Amino acid sequence: MATDEFPYPLCVEGQWDPRTPKLKNKLIIYFQSKKSDGGDCEVEYPDSGGQTATVRFKSKEVRQRVLDKQTHELKIDQKTVKMILKLPLSEASVSQESTSSAGTVTAGEPQSEEKEEMIEPPEETEEITTPRSAVVENIPNSGQDFLAMLVENVLKGSSAESKDFSIETIQESNCAVVTFSDGKDAEHFFVSSRSNGIIKKKNMKVRLLEMTSKVKAEGLPPNSTSDLIMLYFDKFAEVEDDGVAFETDHSAIITFKNPEDVQKVLKEQHQLKKQPFRVLPYYESLQTALYGKGRPTLTLPEAFIETIDRTVWHHLKENRKSLDLVTHAMSSRFCEIYLQSSAVKISPSQSLLNPNGAQTRKLIQTWRENALSVFLESMSKFKSNKLHIQEDAWTEIQPEIEKAVVGEAVTLVPYMDEETIAVAGLKEDMDRIEGILTELVERVTQRIQREKGSETEEISLTPSIYNLVLRDGLEQQICDKFPEMNITYNMHSQKLTFYGLKHEVLETKNKILQAVLNLIRKPIELHQSVLDFLHAKDVEEMTRDLFFKKGINVALEADGKRVLLVGKTDDALNVGEKQLQTALGHLSFNVEDPSLLGRSDWHDLVSRIKNTVINVTVQTTVNQVVVSGFVDCINDVEQELYNFVQENSHFEKTLKSHKTVVTFIKDYKKQDWSKEVNGKVNVDFKGEDIVISGSRLYVSKCVPLFEDMLRSVHHCTMKIGKPGAKKFFKKKELFCVTHAKTNMNCLVQLLNEQDQPHDTVKSQIIKPVYHYKTHEGMEIIVNKADMCLFQVDAVVGACKENLLLDGGLVKALSHAAGPKLQNDCDQIVKRRKFTTGDAVLLNAAGRLQCKNVILAIGPNYNSSRPQESEMLLKKAVRKCLNLADQESFQSLAIPAISSGVCGFPLDLCADTIVKAIKEFCDFVKGDNTLKKIHLVDNNDKTVQALEAAVKKVYGISALTHSVTSGSSSSSQQQNQNQASSSPSQHQIATLFQGTSQSFQTKEGLTITLMKGNIEDTPMDVVVNTLSSDLNLSVGAISNALLKAAGPQLQVLLNQKVTGPASIGAVFETAGANLKNKLVFHAVVPHWNQGQGNEQKVLEDVIDKCLCLAEQHQQSSIVFSAIGTGNLGFPKPLVACTILDSALKFSSKRGLKHVKEVAFALHPKDTQTIQVFTDEFSKRFLGQSASASNPTQPQSTGPFSKVTTKSGIHETTVGGVTLQVLSGDITLEKTDVIVNSSNKEFTAKSGVSKAILDKAGPNVETECLQLGAQANSGLIMTQAGNLQCKKIIHIAAHSNAVKIKHHVKKALEMCAKEKFTSIAFPAIGTGQAGLSPGQVADSMMNGMLDMIRKNPQSTLKLIRLVVFQAQMLPEFHKIMQNQETGPAKQEQSTWSKIKAYAANVKSFFAGSWEKEIKQHGGKDFVIEGMQVDPVYFSICGPSQAEVDKTKRFLEDTINDEQVLQPITDTAILTLSDKDQQRIQDLQSSKDVTITLEYKAHQGLEEAPGQATLIVQGLSRDVLLATHEIQDMLKTAKEEEALQKEMNFTSELVDWQYEQGGQYLSFDQRINLELEKALGRQNADIKISFQGQTYQVTLPEGPAVSTTGRNQMNIRRIDKLKATEDIPQNWDAMAPTELYRTFNLQPTSQEYKDVLGLFQATCRKHNVLKIERIQNPGMWKNYQNNKSVMEKKNGHQNNEKMLFHGTSEPTISQINKGGFNRSYAGKNATAFGKGTYFALNASYSSGNTYSVPNAQGHKHMYLCRVLTGDYITGNSAMFVPPAKNANCDPYDTVVDNPTAPTIFVVFRDDNAYPEYLITFT
Repeated sequence: MATDEFPYPLCVEGQWDPRTPKLKNKLIIYFQSKKSDGGDCEVEYPDSGGQTATVRFKSKEVRQRVLDKQTHELKIDQKTVKMILKLPLSEASVSQESTSSAGTVTAGEPQSEEKEEMIEPPEETEEITTPRSAVVENIPNSGQDFLAMLVENVLKGSSAESKDFSIETIQESNCAVVTFSDGKDAEHFFVSSRSNGIIKKKNMKVRLLEMTSKVKAEGLPPNSTSDLIMLYFDKFAEVEDDGVAFETDHSAIITFKNPEDVQKVLKEQHQLKKQPFRVLPYYESLQTALYGKGRPTLTLPEAFIETIDRTVWHHLKENRKSLDLVTHAMSSRFCEIYLQSSAVKISPSQSLLNPNGAQTRKLIQTWRENALSVFLESMSKFKSNKLHIQEDAWTEIQPEIEKAVVGEAVTLVPYMDEETIAVAGLKEDMDRIEGILTELVERVTQRIQREKGSETEEISLTPSIYNLVLRDGLEQQICDKFPEMNITYNMHSQKLTFYGLKHEVLETKNKILQAVLNLIRKPIELHQSVLDFLHAKDVEEMTRDLFFKKGINVALEADGKRVLLVGKTDDALNVGEKQLQTALGHLSFNVEDPSLLGRSDWHDLVSRIKNTVINVTVQTTVNQVVVSGFVDCINDVEQELYNFVQENSHFEKTLKSHKTVVTFIKDYKKQDWSKEVNGKVNVDFKGEDIVISGSRLYVSKCVPLFEDMLRSVHHCTMKIGKPGAKKFFKKKELFCVTHAKTNMNCLVQLLNEQDQPHDTVKSQIIKPVYHYKTHEGMEIIVNKADMCLFQVDAVVGACKENLLLDGGLVKALSHAAGPKLQNDCDQIVKRRKFTTGDAVLLNAAGRLQCKNVILAIGPNYNSSRPQESEMLLKKAVRKCLNLADQESFQSLAIPAISSGVCGFPLDLCADTIVKAIKEFCDFVKGDNTLKKIHLVDNNDKTVQALEAAVKKVYGISALTHSVTSGSSSSSQQQNQNQASSSPSQHQIATLFQGTSQSFQTKEGLTITLMKGNIEDTPMDVVVNTLSSDLNLSVGAISNALLKAAGPQLQVLLNQKVTGPASIGAVFETAGANLKNKLVFHAVVPHWNQGQGNEQKVLEDVIDKCLCLAEQHQQSSIVFSAIGTGNLGFPKPLVACTILDSALKFSSKRGLKHVKEVAFALHPKDTQTIQVFTDEFSKRFLGQSASASNPTQPQSTGPFSKVTTKSGIHETTVGGVTLQVLSGDITLEKTDVIVNSSNKEFTAKSGVSKAILDKAGPNVETECLQLGAQANSGLIMTQAGNLQCKKIIHIAAHSNAVKIKHHVKKALEMCAKEKFTSIAFPAIGTGQAGLSPGQVADSMMNGMLDMIRKNPQSTLKLIRLVVFQAQMLPEFHKIMQNQETGPAKQEQSTWSKIKAYAANVKSFFAGSWEKEIKQHGGKDFVIEGMQVDPVYFSICGPSQAEVDKTKRFLEDTINDEQVLQPITDTAILTLSDKDQQRIQDLQSSKDVTITLEYKAHQGLEEAPGQATLIVQGLSRDVLLATHEIQDMLKTAKEEEALQKEMNFTSELVDWQYEQGGQYLSFDQRINLELEKALGRQNADIKISFQGQTYQVTLPEGPAVSTTGRNQMNIRRIDKLKATEDIPQNWDAMAPTELYRTFNLQPTSQEYKDVLGLFQATCRKHNVLKIERIQNPGMWKNYQNNKSVMEKKNGHQNNEKMLFHGTSEPTISQINKGGFNRSYAGKNATAFGKGTYFALNASYSSGNTYSVPNAQGHKHMYLCRVLTGDYITGNSAMFVPPAKNANCDPYDTVVDNPTAPTIFVVFRDDNAYPEYLITFT
């Protein structure tokens, strides 16, 4: 039993996997090996597995040796398991317990195994040359454990048995190296191996491993060289020459001269280029290095897939021989192939790993590359080919192919779905059979196609075309190429038929069709009647007779209305055309009596000719007969027809004259013509026509009789311009007509308006529909108008060669001109013969309003020869233009010549006329007198065609210049002048349509001004304005865009920027739901009255937006009127700035992207529209918007609408903003400030003192120097300490004319220096003594003169700063008088009367002196309304009788005229309503009213005498005079009442309380109340605000009669108020010394005080404002003010200043004023007085405005007499002296040039007017 042989057991426990295969064997090997210090043993391990086993040993000593070993580890797979060894329990008590304290070691920790396997080299005790390794060759594949046990068996029983050794297997060489720690052990192993039975049995060989002198370096750095490696190893030992050999890029073999050096090198750690690498001993006999335990193992490389041709794959599968070729080639490279599909799998064979020495590893590394190369080379020996087979030929071709390849080493693979058969095989086989197969497929396919694929095709060809195309060799060429194809032609059906294969048929058909297409077709240029003749005949027959029979290869072809010549060459066509022109022709004649052509005998004649003469056709129109056909036949036929017409036609002749002349001949000359015409002809008298009709013979005899009568009579038109003349004649018509007939044998007729002569008729108002000005200055204007009433130098009319004015426009011209025009034409025709395209000039006559008439012979339109028709029309237009140029005409009117009965298509006619005009303009290039060409017609459609033609020919864009109807003007010429205004020559086009105006710059940028909502504009970019908080819901523009775009627009903007934005920034976003692609959001500042850089910011914003649009490649951008809304920018300033920026943008870059800049103005913002339109028109149209829009006439005032904002009155004129305001001119920041000084420029009073004091002494010195030099009353100095750039000093005058002159000169000086802004004071209102109204008028007139004279100056802002606020209303009034507004009507007589009435009214206001000087004190007369004259037409037998009749009519009417003068001073005071009534009287009563003014000679100061002279029929004059007297009476009464109301208002002011403040009653109620008080009435009823009030006098209240409303009233005695207290003070009890009154927050007084406070204290909250009313203190203060003004010599002595205080001192100050004895309480830096601050912020601090318990603070706004001041210091008790007379300064300050702190040393020089309570 086993237990007997192995009696000594040990229990083994370990954390191994019980499922580990062969676990028992592993335990046996371990416990028998040296690793465990064991020996012979047996292991008992249960089949069920587990983690315990029993090991039984033969000897007890071996078991004990195993127990004594401290650690037992077993490597199982990749995991090292520690084992615990124990004696069985039965022996535990006897023997000492022995266990191994070990634990399981996790996989991947090979430390213990390495320790056992690695043999530490013993200390060298023997020669190093002794080999310590042995090589075991030809080892079996039994594993590492087998070799270890083999070595142990060999060493068994020797002294080396217990020694350590290591084994390294070299798989590729089928050997192993056993290394011992001692060379003797190696030698012993070598010797003992010879006798080992296993070694012999296995045929293994053992030899000692030689000592090596080589090492292998692995892991070398990249790019290492042999020199570098040699140098490195020379540090350790001497290397052989050429001792470095590279194996790979990263490994090398190094050979040393001394083998002993190898061990030395191996012991070192190696690093090259900071990269560690490994050094191993290399043995030449092994051809490898020794790695020890870490030797890399050899594995097979991965297989790969290579796809081959699928047909070749089939071939290899089916052909063993071919497959063997490939397999054999691949096996030589250790490859195996798998042909499961065309994707061939190539795998390495196991033989690759067979021992093959050092080459094995290289073979593995290069296997894939070698395998792929051999495979591709093998595949290249094979070839495949596809044969395409049609579906219907498959079944026939496949057997043929299979038969052809029998016996060939190729493979056939059919692919029916692809309609192919593929063939594959070796190349040499494929090359031999490939051509045979291809030819076979083609041959069979063609045979099947011809059998099954023949088809029939047809082409329709006329016989003539068939002859041209196929009879010239083409048919034979086709038959030669396709001999089996059949071609036939059927003459009856005109079909050419082909039968053959499809491709033959198609090629033949295409060739014939191409030949047909190559035929040249040419329209025949023949008369239309000849073409009609050809259409009527058989074209094929005509072709045969005219051409083929004569050998001409040309055919005729009908194409609609045209007939074409068809041939192969141009020469053939020319020959054919000559043949047609020779063989065919036409003759025609006119028929004067069209009714003749409807008679039966005419039709019989024509029918007979058609039946007898075959080669001729007869055509008739309304008045013409045309005979066409073969030339040899038409002459006789035409002569026969002409003779018939001449013999049978009816003739009619019309003679024209004035209708009065016609009536005179009819009635007064009847005895002279009645016998001659009786029974022979018919004579019809129709208006201005005498129509004579009948046979040609008799009519020709009677016409001279009537022509002689027309020449013998005398006729004239008489005009009488007396009021009531027409009414009188109609009443006495029978008497006048009878008297003239009886006594003078004359006929008198009253003419209607339409019959009046052109020199006295009111001009027709004609407005241009379209206007264009060429670069040469020629104006082309399209008008819708009556040519007869058109005022130009000449009008053009179209007529026939005979100049017969019997139809269309020329008939109307003849009717208006009278018989003279036709007579002149008849005379010219007798002398000259005309042809189409000619033109003739005649004088105008009768009622034509032109000076001349040009008759053009226009062509009839020939549709077969349109080019010829166009050429003739152009010729006619050019003739007209040349005649106008020769006669030096300046204007010409042309109609749509030939567009009527001549048949010219309207659009073509219009285009041709305009082209002729353009060619004429291009030819003369401006060197002619003709400046205006009008294209005129009364038909809308024709006018539209003319307009479109101008735009088309001159290249105008879709923008149009249209003028709507509905407006009027005083004359046609005025309208034409307006319409003709055009841009300068560099401009391409200036256009206007409805709600928009456009202008195109020379660079091509279109600038458009439009009315509309900006959110609806379709431009690519829209510019939005917003505040710095970027809130789109604030502001009209941004809110409108937000609503249209949706909330996404705000989101996009918020994403673009966070937080407040800087002023001037521009942000870009998408357009969201807008029509625009992009939105530019611009942050624009508020306007600061020109004090800051707002204008520069605005310019930068506009420039930035334009540049961004160009960068983003957008084509259009639209702006609003940026800043003119809540931001407060002056509208004219914005208009100028924005247009300047657009023009600058256009000029500074080439047009690449942005093509249009638009400005959208809201339709309801009429003021902005007006300003922008004026500026746009002034720049681009050369006129104001008012002038260009006759539908909105404007008054002549030069200023725009005056607006008032924040106390500033503002208007514009000519692009300059004018502002009038109250303030301190020394604080102005304009470029220039104007000083009003004396002649020496040294004035130190008033404004001049304030300016010079603040400017500083340097400016005074400069004034002295320049004043001593020659000057024109103006000098310019530096600004000194002022905030301007320059000061202009003016020598003030008391002469208003001089002031106007100096203002104008100052502005010119400013413009010359390129300044943009200037500020004036109210010049002359101080010591000069002029009234504010005079000064304002003179200054503004001076400004107007300069602006009108220099409209393009740099000046943009004029500020007129009035120091005394009470003068401001006068200046405002003068501005309003100069306003532009809607004009009432044309400047009529009574408009002039009103102007003079205004002058006389000013007499009562005290300013008559100025008006007398203005009118020079001379007499003047204003004529009354012009009376519509009455016109009489007089015809008589002689001129003497006609003159006598004229005198009779004049005397009769004059006898009934009456003149009635009315002289009254009240005439010039009549109201507008009365003046209108007087004007209406002239129309309603049929009178004229003239105003005569006679000045007092020698007494210019007094008003003269005004007289109204009423003229007309006696009854009419009487009625008109009575009405005027009534008006004058009423005017006098109203004037007296107004004077009384004015006078009363000056003395007393009755007021009512409303909303916490007192307001004044109107003047009428004020007078009623004062009269009632004077009558001592207890009460009075008044009508006020739509209600009746009962007023209790004198102190009220006023109670409405309904009892619902009650008002307090008070009476202000202005005289007393002026002397004592301010008018705005509330009433106080007589006993009250002072009182405080709370101001209502809604009152203007409250707002004014609050505004001054918040100017520097915006953060403080005002609780209330109180007015301090202390009459005694006020009177003292006013008295001191009066004294100071006299002492200082100027009125600039008072300022409104702030003073902070504490609550306890308020009552003391209110009662007694300020007390300087408290000086020093809060510091005395500038003197020991009372301190006042210019800014509220200074006084608002807690130091001065001391808070009370509730935190409320108090501050006074005071009136302070600052007077003249100087810098103070802390030691001053009084101000220092200011001159040699020791006159002291009034106050001291912190800084005299810009004081902010004032110190007052007199308590009564300050009045605490308002108390402000705030927090």
